[in-house]
Amino acid sequence: MTGMKRKRMIRFTNALLAALLAVFGFSNCDEPRVEYGTPNADYTVRGKVVDKVNQQPVKGIRVSYSTSRPILMYGVIPTPYRPLATDTSEVDGTYRVSQRISAGELQNNMLPVYVEDIDGDENGLYRDTTIVVDFENAVRSGKKKGWYDGERTVELKVELQPKLKQDE
Repeated sequence: MTGMKRKRMIRFTNALLAALLAVFGFSNCDEPRVEYGTPNADYTVRGKVVDKVNQQPVKGIRVSYSTSRPILMYGVIPTPYRPLATDTSEVDGTYRVSQRISAGELQNNMLPVYVEDIDGDENGLYRDTTIVVDFENAVRSGKKKGWYDGERTVELKVELQPKLKQDE
């Protein structure tokens, strides 16, 4: 192979590799993912939503790790913003919220759980609340593999306070 042909072949190969990296390297950027080398685990909160007064189960209550809108801090929306896992309580009041979260997203082994009455007047009106869940003593399960640290589960009974006329 002559020197000129060899240079052309190397340029062509470099251009082809650059094009492939451009296409495949940026094709999966629609949602943030756990970075390589970041410890992560599945954090699960499950339990029952009940009326604080009569201890009866409440259905149609949204339980989530994140609100449906970003929280402004110092007037700036955090980027990238992504809503976390959400579930709605069943007829018997049970719910289960699970999300894979990296160590950087977890602060002091705690996550806020937002509880919102989203069904209106259908089964009574309840006050929205925020509960900070501590995963320090969570039940650990699942197999550790690489940076994945298994699942951590906390049982949480949520007692909702009914709204009063003056709350509305």
